Amino acid sequence: MLLKDLGEESLIEHLARKFNVPHRRIIRAIGDDAAVTVERENTCLLTTTDILIEGIHFSLEYSQPYQLGRKLLSISLSDIAAMGGEPLFFLVSIALPRECSVEFLEELYEGIGDCASEFGVYLIGGNTSASDGKVILGSTLLGEAGKDEVITRGGAHPGDIVYVTGTLGDAALGLKVLKGSKGSAAGRDILKGPCREAVKRHLDPMPRVKAGRALAEKRLATSMIDISDGLVREIKRLASVSGVGAVIESHKLPISETLKERVSKDPGEMNLALAGGEDYELLFTSPPEKTQFIIELARELDLPITPVGKIFPKQRGVEVVDEKGTPVKPTKDGFEHFE
Repeated sequence: MLLKDLGEESLIEHLARKFNVPHRRIIRAIGDDAAVTVERENTCLLTTTDILIEGIHFSLEYSQPYQLGRKLLSISLSDIAAMGGEPLFFLVSIALPRECSVEFLEELYEGIGDCASEFGVYLIGGNTSASDGKVILGSTLLGEAGKDEVITRGGAHPGDIVYVTGTLGDAALGLKVLKGSKGSAAGRDILKGPCREAVKRHLDPMPRVKAGRALAEKRLATSMIDISDGLVREIKRLASVSGVGAVIESHKLPISETLKERVSKDPGEMNLALAGGEDYELLFTSPPEKTQFIIELARELDLPITPVGKIFPKQRGVEVVDEKGTPVKPTKDGFEHFE
């Protein structure tokens, strides 16, 4: 069946039935002009929105609709995680070609639904439209955090240590592999090859919601940002808002064994970790006296949390150095839509 045969009203009714899961704070979800939820006292509402556009953010040559659904929600979850928040409710807007199959839509929302169940968030509305040929997907996610728990980009201080969660560069490596695959084998052979984990990191990123909440609840981070556009670009953003400088030590960056092997053959591949983007890991700052607590948190979460640099006064600027302290110049800072 095609979407043009199903119709918009039938589509909305179908989605309303599929996502009709009760929650004590949902008063009105899908089916009205706006969703209605109950807010609590002494908390801040966190709202973020993201968009995935075919040809800009993904290619249907190697991205399956199920993966797109998961990724659409995951990248918004990462934003809430970067604020130390608890994600709650979300809305999805889609624009699809009239010739798009209902099966594509079903798989897309299956991915959205599985990701939503995994992170305990609830679909409460959205919007649908026809497009002129491209698939366009949008998500808006609502979350909250205590007023004294919210972590912004603006709290870093000279002397703070710069940390990152997980490993860096895998998503960029995965995209590089996919682009070199000519598309046809992306869903089969590549996912069985040596770079399969890197490919998975690109197609299905893991938002660090638990880590973000823990850092907020334990008051361990002075500032935080998620790494969506590359490490160098994100540390520059954080430093700018905080009014500080920063030094990142490239030799301390945590990278996977797969990327290490490629770097050993071509040192230029280290640029994937410095500026590749789409890692959706957390970059945060913390005072030196909190070091032991960070180590304990990493053990508790079973998640690598690695010190990769230090915050300095603003006059120092932001730079990357090697193990000898020699400045390292990445080929680029990260992803920029309008370069």
